[in-house]
This record gives sequence, C-alpha cells and structure tokens, in this order.
Amino acid sequence: MPDKPTPVLSPVGVAHTPYDTPEDAPHQGFADDAAATVEVFERYDDALAGIDDVIRLTVVYWADRADRESLQGDDGIGAFARRTPHRPNPLSVCTCTLLERDGRRLRVRGLDAADGSPILDLKPALQAER
Repeated sequence: MPDKPTPVLSPVGVAHTPYDTPEDAPHQGFADDAAATVEVFERYDDALAGIDDVIRLTVVYWADRADRESLQGDDGIGAFARRTPHRPNPLSVCTCTLLERDGRRLRVRGLDAADGSPILDLKPALQAER
C-alpha cells in the first residue's frame, strides 16, 4: 500500500482580532460581541467575488499558537471532547457574521481566533436570496 501524502495547507489570509493569545479568545466566537477583520491575501482577490451576498461566513483557520501536546485539561476532559485550540491538529472552524467588505478586508463578528492566526479557507454559511 503506497504512503498517503501529508496534507499541505497554505494560508489565504490572516485574522486581525482583539485577542493576543488563544487564552484571550472565547472558545466559541458567538459568546463574544467583538468585531474582527479577515484580511485575504492579494493572490486570492478573485476568490472574493460574490462574497457581498454572504450573511454568515465559516472561517477555517489554524490555531498556530496552540499547545499540540496538551491532550487533556486540568479537569481530565480530553481535547476531542471540548472546544479548545489546544489539540493535536489545531484546525479551527468558526461561523461568523459578515458585517462588511472593504476590498480584501472582511469585517466579521464572532471570530474566536487569536490575532495573527492564519486563515486557511472561507465558506459561505448563509447567503442572501438573490
């Protein structure tokens, strides 16, 4: 059986949030009212076509400062049984409200990423009727 390739992920942007560390961020974005910005890299500008019709946006990001060795909290509950950035593969998903678009900058509410987190993908969660 041939070896399976290792996934390679390339950021499409960066998160600008009020949270300096993963511990500062809420473990569920909807639990905080703070606004944030998703800055999409210029290379992916064309991928933003039609984003203005999106009401809710699923943001996939890499919790790059997560403790990947921490498998359990102090209470004995494992990483797979809780919402925490500290996990073996800190791939994170958060559904946000898209407030406005300014070029490649998307203003959102409900993003639970630490400032500077790499954005891996954006997906519409709810679109306006056309």
